[in-house]
Amino acid sequence: MANSESNLRLWGRLSWAAVSFFLAVGVCWLLRVPSVGKGGLFLAMAAILLPLFWERIGTAGKMLWIGTLFVLLAVEYRAIDKDQREKAEAQKNELEAIGNGFTNVLANQQTEFSSLIEQGRRQFAEMVKKENTQFTATMNGVADSISIQTGGDSFAFISFTAQAAQSFEMHWNNFTAPRGQPYFVVSVTSHGKYPLRSTHAIIMDDERRLAAMQEYNEHPSGDWMQKIHSADTEYQFPYLRPQSPEAPSGQVDVIGMYPMAEGDSKRLTINFAALNGYWNEALHLGRVNGIWHQCLSVVGPTVEQANHPFVWCDSIWPEGKNLALKDWIATPSIQKEQAREASNWYQAIKLPTYTITKLPIGVAHAHPLG
Repeated sequence: MANSESNLRLWGRLSWAAVSFFLAVGVCWLLRVPSVGKGGLFLAMAAILLPLFWERIGTAGKMLWIGTLFVLLAVEYRAIDKDQREKAEAQKNELEAIGNGFTNVLANQQTEFSSLIEQGRRQFAEMVKKENTQFTATMNGVADSISIQTGGDSFAFISFTAQAAQSFEMHWNNFTAPRGQPYFVVSVTSHGKYPLRSTHAIIMDDERRLAAMQEYNEHPSGDWMQKIHSADTEYQFPYLRPQSPEAPSGQVDVIGMYPMAEGDSKRLTINFAALNGYWNEALHLGRVNGIWHQCLSVVGPTVEQANHPFVWCDSIWPEGKNLALKDWIATPSIQKEQAREASNWYQAIKLPTYTITKLPIGVAHAHPLG
């Protein structure tokens, strides 16, 4: 009997020691949750030991063991829950990292794509600019070649130089000056960087036209219009050299003589026609203190030159320059009509024509065309 009670007390102590240990571990792990499996391991150990003590302990001990098992079960449940949360958090972080990486990759690719597009756009713009430059250079070369053949924006003008009367015979490029009376030497000058071919010029003198009309009124016979046109003088220049470093003033040739004006002033209108178009010249002559001066203005052959006429004076003659600056104050439609009339003029009339040829010594000579 004494042994039996002694054994019960021993098992009771062992039971309290075991349950105290498991309960202490369980409470500790409730505060600091362990990894998955530890709570389950101690729960299994407690479940294995419980049958050894179940019949040898009282109700309080049994309730304590059952509470300990629940504590260990709660520990394992919390461990599993913690593990799931950590895995979910880790997976979330991993997914976020993957998403951020994909976003960075996408942003980098987009940046590289934008850079590639911008680089392609710049290269394309440079290529187009280069092609345009080459095309412009080619077209300028073509236009320059055409201008060399047609004359481009070059033009010519006629000038008069007064000469005093001489008692001896005077020659200008095989033209004989009138003896004993003053006269004008008529010259043609080319202006521009392109040569002029097949250039025609008509000098229209209102004083001589009026005299021809009066003569016709006194002796009316034939065509009165032809009588008026006979007072005009026509010239033809097969070729006029352009301005160049060797000849900055262009080609200057004496093309004939012209009678001296009776008064102290004279205005001549000169119409030109060449392969590059038509242009008109107004030549003003004025005598100041016994000295003849001249100023002239040229309009055409291009639109730019029609809007900004060329003005030239051989000396300081303010009055003449003011007259030249006012020669072509007209609207573009009036200028167009004047050009049309000049074109019709060249096609409708045939006057005594003079052509300029070169002698072996390099001087110009004018003779009537057949």
